[in-house]
Amino acid sequence: MTRRSHIAYVRCSRDEDYLQSLEAVGLSVHAIDPAGDVASALHGADGVLLSGGPDVDPALYGETLHPTCSLAGNARDAFELAVAQRCLRDGLPLLAICRGMQVLNVAAEGSLIQDLPSQVPVAIPHAVDESLTTLAHGIEVIDGTHLARAVAAGLPTHVNSRHHQAVKVIGHGLAVSAYATDGIVEAIEAPDLPFCVGVQWHPENFWRTGEFLPLFRLFAEACQQRAVAYM
Repeated sequence: MTRRSHIAYVRCSRDEDYLQSLEAVGLSVHAIDPAGDVASALHGADGVLLSGGPDVDPALYGETLHPTCSLAGNARDAFELAVAQRCLRDGLPLLAICRGMQVLNVAAEGSLIQDLPSQVPVAIPHAVDESLTTLAHGIEVIDGTHLARAVAAGLPTHVNSRHHQAVKVIGHGLAVSAYATDGIVEAIEAPDLPFCVGVQWHPENFWRTGEFLPLFRLFAEACQQRAVAYM
């Protein structure tokens, strides 16, 4: 009998939307402690979701702190970077959302734009807070990517947006899978791994209406394949 795949997840301030989205596609979720041991935290996990949150310390990608940054703290940064590196090394399925995508890029030795409004003044607004599901701008998805498979399955190409940072130099082994209409990177992935995808928007906020569930379904499929392979 096929068992439900187990997903490791670092809790954040808006847990419900993440949990509902994962459970809607048949995943069983357990929270992991960012103060704990990575190997123990990932034991038995068939996949990982890295959620949104405060900024990654720019010292970790060789830059000085911009005054607009609000840091998550050394413990969470170190833990999530180690988790992302483990996923990249072992092929453990990873879905990285907002901050999570930035963590993934830094884990692969990439860098970030620390503040879009001041450092990329031609960019469209990427911090649109009218509501969690306000569609802020379109995205252009690259053909042949994991994300393109989700779009083919019904994923919308207009997204919400609540971030002031973005990918600058892409990390080793990663590729861009979507841009915003102003050229800002909106999604990245590791093309040589079964599923390692980061998105800059918040697909979890749409669990009530289901528009972004195709992305979570692809993640769930990868987790189930991992579970079967390691039974």
